[in-house]
Amino acid sequence: MSEEKKDSAMRVRMEIIFSQALEEDFLQAFKENDIGKHFTKFETVMGAGFSTPHLGNDVWPQCNMMFIIYCSKDEAKKIRQVVQKLRKQFITEGIACFMSQAIEL
Repeated sequence: MSEEKKDSAMRVRMEIIFSQALEEDFLQAFKENDIGKHFTKFETVMGAGFSTPHLGNDVWPQCNMMFIIYCSKDEAKKIRQVVQKLRKQFITEGIACFMSQAIEL
């Protein structure tokens, strides 16, 4: 693979995990910033992180959801800014965001 082809295939993979209650806030922020147009959405994600567990059961009835977004470095920077803003706005919600490098085959 040529270097030019290799660079064009490099992407950032972003995994954003958050309470289902925040979906509209994320989608609105993505729309306002013209980002996150291409994503994979998992509507029911259960787990326990550094906030209240979201396990979808009688004890912990809420669930999370997750977006996986493959994007350019520039778009990833903008998405990070949205995540940071929403973390400040919804302090107790436990918004997680992970970034890694991905290569499109």
